[in-house]
Amino acid sequence: MFHTLSQDEIEELHCELRSQLPESAKIYNNISNHIGELLTGFEAIVDQWPCWTCIMLRPNCPELVPQYFKDYYICHTRSIKDFKFFIQRPGVVDWSKPATFTGIPYDAVSVIQEKSRKDHGQVTSVEHRFMYCWNKKDLPEPEKIPDGLNLTALTPEHAEIVCSHWKHARKNDGLLEYFQKVLDNFESSAVMDADGKLIAYICMQFNGSMANLYVDPEYRTSNLGVALLRDLTRKLISKGLTAFGFIKTKDSTFINTCQKIGLSWIPQGSMSWLHYKPRSLRPNRSWPQEIASQAVSEKREEKKKVFFNAMPLSYNDCLPSTTSMDFVHVTSS
Repeated sequence: MFHTLSQDEIEELHCELRSQLPESAKIYNNISNHIGELLTGFEAIVDQWPCWTCIMLRPNCPELVPQYFKDYYICHTRSIKDFKFFIQRPGVVDWSKPATFTGIPYDAVSVIQEKSRKDHGQVTSVEHRFMYCWNKKDLPEPEKIPDGLNLTALTPEHAEIVCSHWKHARKNDGLLEYFQKVLDNFESSAVMDADGKLIAYICMQFNGSMANLYVDPEYRTSNLGVALLRDLTRKLISKGLTAFGFIKTKDSTFINTCQKIGLSWIPQGSMSWLHYKPRSLRPNRSWPQEIASQAVSEKREEKKKVFFNAMPLSYNDCLPSTTSMDFVHVTSS
């Protein structure tokens, strides 16, 4: 029904995915981390080998999976039709447990939603994201930083500060560890003042994307978001890496900004992510009224926000107040 890859086969797949960049960037980087033992407790499966169409990284040793990747299924496919059959094959997904799916093709989301309805489970959230990538030979021009500020990079010591900027950090006990790993192993860019105070930053995710873009509210008219995007893009391209990020499909303002910088839409790399709860974990319908009201209120607030986050760990609550459609102020798999 599916094939579990050996170490040699994973290496072979990794080389093949490299030849398919940038479309394969998300799964390519995750498999790089799997090979490098940064993404532990996972196994790689395909629908068939060597002529595969669908790939999935899934947890197979729960005790080794980092807390922040618990119940994650990281997917990639070259055929939406084949993926719809693949994800429903017996043994591919453990539908009795919660699951976070990333890399799901937009047209395949309905398959998981229908599976959830049949099993009386629940799809708790869905987000669709466009992939934007630097596809040019030349590096982007650097952006001028205001006097008194310094362009630098984050270190693992900044993980606690970064974690504090995320509204729902308390809902993921492994988030601090996640940012420590990210800042210790991947590229980042940051702006600090003369006293060393962190003003703005952007860092990579495990899947290789540029994400977690944050600018201090007092500096959100200084174009620091653009400066950081340009700087991190330059760093990645200079090292022969793919510079890309995922943007919510409804965020037209940020999409326009990325296009002005020179990033291009990669249709084959666009994807959706969603959370699934099995029947055993569905909430009780008889919640107290005050809890239900709070949930509705939080949902409305989240709809007002703008995100740039490749992996939806949590939401940034530090958006600008200067204009209603201001740009980077924000955060993303």
